[in-house]
Amino acid sequence: MLWILAGVSAALLAYEGFTLATAVLGPLWHNPNALQTDFHYYLDAAVRVRTGAGPLYLPTDDVIAGFAYPPPAIVPFLALSFLPLGAALVLFTVVSYAAVLMSVALWIRYLGQRGLVINARTAAAAALVAVALGPTYSNAVFGQVNALVLLCAVVFVTLGPTRPALGGTLLAAGVWLKIYPVLMVAVGLWNRSAWRRLAYAAGAGVAIAAATLPLVPPSAYAAYWIDVLPARFDATALHITNQSLIAFVERLAVPPERFLHWTGEQAVPSGAAVRGVNLVFGVAVIALLWRRAVRGPRLGAVHAAAGVMALAALISPLGWGHTFVLVLPLVLLHLAALGHATPAVVVTVAGCVLALMVPAGRHLPIDALPGWLQNVAYSRYFPATVVLMALPPAAPDYTSGPEGAGDDHSIR
Repeated sequence: MLWILAGVSAALLAYEGFTLATAVLGPLWHNPNALQTDFHYYLDAAVRVRTGAGPLYLPTDDVIAGFAYPPPAIVPFLALSFLPLGAALVLFTVVSYAAVLMSVALWIRYLGQRGLVINARTAAAAALVAVALGPTYSNAVFGQVNALVLLCAVVFVTLGPTRPALGGTLLAAGVWLKIYPVLMVAVGLWNRSAWRRLAYAAGAGVAIAAATLPLVPPSAYAAYWIDVLPARFDATALHITNQSLIAFVERLAVPPERFLHWTGEQAVPSGAAVRGVNLVFGVAVIALLWRRAVRGPRLGAVHAAAGVMALAALISPLGWGHTFVLVLPLVLLHLAALGHATPAVVVTVAGCVLALMVPAGRHLPIDALPGWLQNVAYSRYFPATVVLMALPPAAPDYTSGPEGAGDDHSIR
């Protein structure tokens, strides 16, 4: 099954590479106004800050458009803003795919250190699937930062036990890049060695903010914490590109024409009851992962850490399809363990991976189905990720492995 998925991924990757080069990067190289991507907003904000033409955050930005990341996140775009948009996006795309490959390599090595023996062929096949998945492709199409956020979280988990300063610093950088990695503090619930890393992360977070003050004024921090972040927490987007739990629940109450096309109605306030459901869901998932890490085998703690990364995409009100790049460690864990799985688990994992292969937001030929069923099909990243989080890793019950300073035991 893994090789079937790898074969499909190879074909997908060829298509994605061709499409990305000819329909996105090529046109923007020659004309920055050929099409609109998220990368435009980031580079425009960087140019505003660098030239003094305006503030980092614009009052006209909404939950769909505009720069809405933490203030230090503008720093890498300040460097890119000296290039034409097309050239900057090509460079950023190369860096993004490199970050994905580094994350995959670190995670596969980490799985081996935790007792899951993976041969080179299996590692290559799993890596091919991860690179070709819909979220990875969408992240490149939109020029998003999620690949870098993923790398920061992966370094925190994989290299942090032996190099806590590096792990903590990268986690802080990830939080300042996009706030989602702050959820990694949950790893400290079952992993004592993570406490030191988290202390380094807190210190590094303050140091990064101080170091970027010459480039990012304090007023930007005030605008972010007072205006930008609360607005994003209280609103969601109905469009099917948003794969979060909140979007799924909100779409149940509207007809398909409201979530299949981009209109002014797509950005809506999320109800208090829906936000409550989202909060309860997040707490329940953390509790499940904690239980698995504490009472399960060593891979239980690995699975829990991967689950925390994935949880950020599920509970964010704006969990766009490209945000699900954070699910890659969870996918890799299950793919690497397929050799130990029962046929039922193999089919389940394959179904989840196939659901993640098609980019979110694609219009499917299912218009004749009832609206609620269309919503289920279009929200496929959400149930696929939940299943991978709930399904224990299909691997031998390794209770021993590499010992020493780098060991990363759960609390038992």
